[in-house]
Amino acid sequence: MRYSKTFTAVTVAVALTALTGCGGEGGDSPLAALGLPKADDIAGIEKLINKSGTCRELEAGHFGADADERLKEPSFAVKETATCKDERGKRATLLLLSDMKKFQEANQKALAGDPDFDTGYFVGQNFAVLPGSDDGAKDMRQAGLFLMSCKAKFKAEIPSGYKVNEELVKGCFVTDYTPS
Repeated sequence: MRYSKTFTAVTVAVALTALTGCGGEGGDSPLAALGLPKADDIAGIEKLINKSGTCRELEAGHFGADADERLKEPSFAVKETATCKDERGKRATLLLLSDMKKFQEANQKALAGDPDFDTGYFVGQNFAVLPGSDDGAKDMRQAGLFLMSCKAKFKAEIPSGYKVNEELVKGCFVTDYTPS
């Protein structure tokens, strides 16, 4: 009988560990449910992009010219940054995030204070990419990333039939629609 209780205790412990995971957004996050990829590090983001596009001359610790300086603020939950060049030599900014919800909240807050603040990023579960060109944007979509935005006007322009998910932060959403 003692083995039965021990086996039950071990089974419960394993089940609880599997359900709770290790902090952050687990496999049950709304973005995981959409099938968005997750990256452990900048190299993982680079490899994902290179499956359908080009990410060469990777430079860690940099922001691209199109990236807003406010992204350096802790509220954006940016853990690590890098840039790389697409096939046309345009620099994309890669952002590894510690918390996607905090990233969306910070973007929403920045947009409220500055209507011109660009909240358009291609995102996975725990990272964001600001492509350097329209071709780069198409590559991000082909890599399985969704477009994130906090602009209501853009949301209203999304044609029917495309996915729109607003589960993390009300007012910010991700979509599989990419404007031409």
